[in-house]
Amino acid sequence: MRYRHGILKVEHGILPGLRDVLLELAERDDVHSIVPGRIYATHGRPGGSLRVRASTTTATGVKLIAKRGSSVQEVFVVCDDPAAIERFFAKG
Repeated sequence: MRYRHGILKVEHGILPGLRDVLLELAERDDVHSIVPGRIYATHGRPGGSLRVRASTTTATGVKLIAKRGSSVQEVFVVCDDPAAIERFFAKG
């Protein structure tokens, strides 16, 4: 299941609710590409709301961590200004 939806590249599944957040992020002019990683299971409780936060800056942008219940997904964002993306998610 590989395809590109504009800036959003899909190689793996996407957590429920995360696609809308990423499409909103894709509308920014400073974002060039969004690549979600695979979904990992954790020992958390199932269910719950979606939480997305900036994890760290990378050589090409920023890495996001999306959590929903017991599932975690990394998302890599290629952008010009990683600090602006961190502020985008810090505002809630």
